[in-house]
Amino acid sequence: MRIHRIINSVFTSNTYVLTDEGKYAFLIDIGDVQPVKEFLDIKGKSVKAVFFTHIHYDHIYGIKDLMKIYPECMIFTSSFGKEALNSDKLNFSRYHNDPIVWNGDNICVLKEGSLITVVPGMVLEVFETPGHGKSCLTYKIGTDIFSGDSYIPGLKVIASFPNSNKEDARKSRERIIRLSENCNLYPGHGDAYIHYNCRVERGETS
Repeated sequence: MRIHRIINSVFTSNTYVLTDEGKYAFLIDIGDVQPVKEFLDIKGKSVKAVFFTHIHYDHIYGIKDLMKIYPECMIFTSSFGKEALNSDKLNFSRYHNDPIVWNGDNICVLKEGSLITVVPGMVLEVFETPGHGKSCLTYKIGTDIFSGDSYIPGLKVIASFPNSNKEDARKSRERIIRLSENCNLYPGHGDAYIHYNCRVERGETS
């Protein structure tokens, strides 16, 4: 599995494009759609699914444009994430003058322990990591961890939004730290950490 990072224009959030030798790609979050399309056009691939780490505006704002280009794309999120996709208040898009409401029948709900085969022999495992937001999920594929905003090394977890919870954020952060030991960590903002050794990290939330 190859991982290509796109730094989005809104709050420099990350979109990760996952590809292999097949004709499909998988996304972790979606912001700016055009660089995703340009990258995949070169590779001759299309998007099969997008996995949301959480449903906040800077991680979802490209969803409508993405679906116009790849109408067969599936959406994976948590149960609260599905609710938030259908509410511009819950996903904060109304506060960015870009209201997003998506309630298509292509949404699949994930929960703790869900296993999704993305390509033969490659399974995505789901961990519920709420706190930063109620919809937060962390994904593990082999030794690759996608933590969204539930854990960004060196930064406090922001837990002051509606539907945030500071104690849940602390527990989720510590869980991801344990999960990420000696793995490759791909957070929702900032650089990736290859073979991350996170024993020096300490839990803080704000």
